Amino acid sequence: MFETAERLTLAGIGALAVITERAGKMVHELAEKGETKREELRNLFRELSAKGEQKKADLLCSLCRKINLKEDLSLATREEIEELKERIAHLEEQLSQK
Repeated sequence: MFETAERLTLAGIGALAVITERAGKMVHELAEKGETKREELRNLFRELSAKGEQKKADLLCSLCRKINLKEDLSLATREEIEELKERIAHLEEQLSQK
């Protein structure tokens, strides 16, 4: 579950980087066409970048809360569960031999 959350977070951050890059290109193209003043475009880009950074920070905070929740709940890892299954199977085998 947490691996999936991590992958989704990384995908979100990657998408955010792509969007920021495309927004920068769009701002540059508009400036070249003279459709808007350069200062207005810079402000727009800064605003979009700030919003994107805030979304990224929110996403990372959410992931951190979920990870901390896992630690707070003292949930077993997949490896720990597999180890317990093996120990139970071993104990059951010992009991059946008696």
